[in-house]
Amino acid sequence: MTDFRRRTALGMLGASMAFLAGCSDTSDGTDDGNGTDGGDDASGSDSSLEGDLPSYASILPTTDGSSYFYGAIGVETMYTLLQDEGAESGQEPTDPLVGNPVVVALLAAFGLRLLGSSAGFDAYNGNNETADGEEQFVYADGVYALVGSYDRDALAADLEDAGYTLESEGDAYAVYADDGSDEIVGVTDNVFAYSYPNGSDSSFDPVAAVERTVATAAGDRQPKHEADDDFERLLRAGKNGGIACCLYTANEQFASETLSNDQASDSEGLQFAFGAFEGARGVHQHLGVSGGTATAQAVVTYNTADLVDRARLKSSLGGDADADTVAFARDGSTISVDAKYGGSFATE
Repeated sequence: MTDFRRRTALGMLGASMAFLAGCSDTSDGTDDGNGTDGGDDASGSDSSLEGDLPSYASILPTTDGSSYFYGAIGVETMYTLLQDEGAESGQEPTDPLVGNPVVVALLAAFGLRLLGSSAGFDAYNGNNETADGEEQFVYADGVYALVGSYDRDALAADLEDAGYTLESEGDAYAVYADDGSDEIVGVTDNVFAYSYPNGSDSSFDPVAAVERTVATAAGDRQPKHEADDDFERLLRAGKNGGIACCLYTANEQFASETLSNDQASDSEGLQFAFGAFEGARGVHQHLGVSGGTATAQAVVTYNTADLVDRARLKSSLGGDADADTVAFARDGSTISVDAKYGGSFATE
């Protein structure tokens, strides 16, 4: 995964935290304060564990690996962050409930900058028919994907005019390559996806990864949630809108290397922090805004109820939240954690 240098990351972090603390325009309209008050545990059914799939679930492809990660954020939110890069510093969160979604925002910013500097940007920008505020950015399987509404035929023609060559196609998708930059682009009526070779992983094939994504979006491949019931339940349990990220394994629990790899490789970079979820097999996190308050949630699933480690979760999550707003709720082998954050992350 991308190495985020601290100076750049903190500038964008300051902008993002100022946005989260003071803007409600991109709110998903939810109040995440379910569970019990005062941080006490509760058993029994939690209605939040039977929600809807995210709108982009149909583009998340199945893969051969046992571990799976994706992050998602509304593009409207991203444009707001990118337009406010004047913040030269920010308070780096130590609370993974906030920190992990913030790294997703940074990853999205990096991906959008890559797109903006590519030869295919004009094709994307000129054939984007998505209604204002509805486009989503998703990172999964090493692929950056924009989910919205696009003129696929015009996109294909413009990419070819820009020098991209056709790599593969189906009835409802096409995959192109730019020899100059090694960028791979895939297009459907509702997805513009792109990727590049991974210098640290020679086994990664960006052509195959992009084709998986657009073929899944076009209905030619089975999406991940249809092939794995436990993954589907995790997606339905988590909240959507705002910023979301999900780490999942088909095994009984995360392998230790899964919790420590895919991090920023430099000690001066911001990192995902998934250590709190050791022993679990799935975590879905959400960070949203409602009425000027940032609200975070994590849904953590374990293979069996005896593996639930609520002490680890309590000691690791919610440390930066407003006092008395952290709530834990348990439903068998699933724990949900909710917390609220005021302006403590806003820059001066």
